[in-house]
Amino acid sequence: MRYCICMSEEEPKPTTKPVHSKIELKKKICMFGDPGVGKTSLIRKFVIDKYEDKYISTIGTKVSKKAIDLSIPSLNMDFSVSMQIWDVAGQKGYKVFHEIYLQGANAVLSVCDITRRDTFESLKGSPSIITKHAGSVPIVFLFNKCDLMEQAQISIDEIQQFQSVRKAPCYLTSAKTGENVEDAFQKLAEMLAKMYLIEQSRRAAASPKNT
Repeated sequence: MRYCICMSEEEPKPTTKPVHSKIELKKKICMFGDPGVGKTSLIRKFVIDKYEDKYISTIGTKVSKKAIDLSIPSLNMDFSVSMQIWDVAGQKGYKVFHEIYLQGANAVLSVCDITRRDTFESLKGSPSIITKHAGSVPIVFLFNKCDLMEQAQISIDEIQQFQSVRKAPCYLTSAKTGENVEDAFQKLAEMLAKMYLIEQSRRAAASPKNT
């Protein structure tokens, strides 16, 4: 389940063209999902390109950082989206802290494990929790462990139906193989860049015009 993302690595600009600066954005990203769905492994794969085939329970929260460079050629604009990725504990005992962790979040990656049906049910309910504590922020849904498709308890049709209802990006991912991990984070960066442009446009429209 892939998405066409208008993005590429920054290329040298000919000296005959005007030079434009890169817009730098710093954003708080929360990984959200039940215990054992692979949130920590997805972050490790994205940030340091490593996979640990062993489950380690996240205690409280951990924060990792990585920047994504992207371009919007149609607007002749470059962005550097610096992500502070919060790995929120999924254990039931830590759900009372969701409000604390989600406050100030600019975007969320909601994760489920395709081999565990119950985690899909939790993912379905995640938007209301996220909206309650973080407001209306971009959400990308990750259906993780697609390297174990033969054990899947969620069908592709169900994922497509969920995507159609939510009208939000959904990715089949694997922290083990890396499938769609980079794409999912890049999609989130693109959504954040577009939100920035929309907000700037609104501010410009609301500001008094010079006479």
